[in-house]
Amino acid sequence: MVASRVLAALLLLTVGCAYAAGPSVPPSEWLLHQVKILSAPDTAGRGSGTPGADRAARHIAAEFQAAGLKPAGDRATYLQSFSVPTGIRLGPVNALAILAPAPRALALGRDFTPLAVSADGVAEGEVVFAGYGITAPALGWDDYAGLDARGKIVLVLGGDPRPSDPSTPFRRPDAYHYSERSHKIINAREHGARAILLVTHPAAPSEALPALRGITQPWAIAAAFVTRAVGDTLLAPSGRGLAEAADAIDRALQPRSFLLPGVSARLEVGLVRERGTAANVVGLLPGTDPRLAREAIVIGAHYDHLGHGGEGSLAPDQIGAVHPGADDNASGTAAVIGLARAFAAAGGAPRTLVFVAFAGEEMGLLGSTHYVRQPAHPLDTTAVMVNLDMVGRLREGKLYVGGVDSGTGLRALVGATPAGPLVPELRGDPFAPSDHTAFYTAGRPALFFFTGAHADYHRPSDTWDKLNALGLEAVTAFVARVVAAAAAEPTAPAYVRIQSPPSPVRAGGYGPFFGVIPEFGEAQRAGVKISGVRPGSPAERAGVRAGDVLVAFGGVAVKTLEDFTFALRGRRPGERVEFTILRDGMEQHLHAVLEERR
Repeated sequence: MVASRVLAALLLLTVGCAYAAGPSVPPSEWLLHQVKILSAPDTAGRGSGTPGADRAARHIAAEFQAAGLKPAGDRATYLQSFSVPTGIRLGPVNALAILAPAPRALALGRDFTPLAVSADGVAEGEVVFAGYGITAPALGWDDYAGLDARGKIVLVLGGDPRPSDPSTPFRRPDAYHYSERSHKIINAREHGARAILLVTHPAAPSEALPALRGITQPWAIAAAFVTRAVGDTLLAPSGRGLAEAADAIDRALQPRSFLLPGVSARLEVGLVRERGTAANVVGLLPGTDPRLAREAIVIGAHYDHLGHGGEGSLAPDQIGAVHPGADDNASGTAAVIGLARAFAAAGGAPRTLVFVAFAGEEMGLLGSTHYVRQPAHPLDTTAVMVNLDMVGRLREGKLYVGGVDSGTGLRALVGATPAGPLVPELRGDPFAPSDHTAFYTAGRPALFFFTGAHADYHRPSDTWDKLNALGLEAVTAFVARVVAAAAAEPTAPAYVRIQSPPSPVRAGGYGPFFGVIPEFGEAQRAGVKISGVRPGSPAERAGVRAGDVLVAFGGVAVKTLEDFTFALRGRRPGERVEFTILRDGMEQHLHAVLEERR
């Protein structure tokens, strides 16, 4: 009954705001119009904490108000605010100087630039050339073998050896990450270096100092990018230039690292990390059944995107261009607005419905994590969370529905829901890099609706004209039926911890599996806090619990999530690894045998 009223209301959607007095239009056009508003040039890619995102939030709040939802944010508004990192800029002092053998001050912006992940402070010492800065035991490669980098400044090439040669071990699918800047920087730190100077490979077709962009935590080592001319100057006392040093490595396909005789340098970094305010948009529709209304269903989608690119963009050559994020995730946000209007017009549902447009998803689920900590409706009486992310590119009717095994009865409920033109592919595991994961790791069942990845993901080309408007309408209608059915179920689904399926240890694959679920959101202290542990995983067998803080793994100091990723990637399935956790303020030293990642 509720579902039929909601679907009827969906059919009565009219284009809001400027077109409120106009004639009724098909739901597909109404939803597409919402996408156009959210991805318009004046929202500038909706980067959290920016005026463009604020504009989008005000529009969503106005739509919730027009629908008749109760404001469920801060101070009787629709906005639930929280602090986010918004950018980085140079402080008053950033300097690099060659101290010996010939003193020379280098020019900021012309000869070098600090990296956003750099620690602040001064690093001074001898300079060593550490080749590509790679340590990869599985590949038999270590640029630091026989090189004492402790207390020194390391000069490191970008990329990896013979990048155009498909036969090198670095072209294996599980080895591409060794060329990433994060591996080189953290690896230098773990070998005791005070600072790292990265330089573009001399064979690269072009050279440019990277723009200072980023919002991540500093990685506990001073880091800067230098030009090839600076690299040649540093290498000159060794009797070779950057091209010769790189060629020696590439021809032999073996590390060729060395101390630069009599060469020392001093790097000083001072960065200002800026913060701003972002806001979830939250509206509530009270339940109509006196018995069920105390329980809620959260229906959400993130409305933020990447702004002008930077971290997360898959178009590094288009940094500065607006990333409109029409599918990711103006599409899901439009669907949530449509569902809010439809359920409100239908008179509500037996259970309370909470509609949330999340900010900060692209920064690491910041908005959904904030909501979970400060929910508009008590989390322990939240029956299920329903998340829509990238639902605008339906192809061949395929709709992916994750998390159907995260709560009792959800698989049967979703499977029994009429799907119309859709072909739902049900997946039990709820884990995916989107907002529902914050709810599941907090102990709530969660469903995730997704129409699949595409070539425009996280690029400026993710524009509204590429959406399948009729497909978006079909997905919205299907989710409406699922929510209506879940809202009317006499008993709410019970939370289910998804078991990790047994996996034999075998060579190859894409890296090892440990089985911890990090807590999302910004870390308040060094280490990686664990919000959950996969049942049957190596971590669970080792005794890791939710709430533990991982501070060391395989000999690597774990200060950030990037550190843990670095440490885990350096291991292989079947290896025994020692690690350290903090539990109730006390260190515990544990070990686990890693498995293959599935």
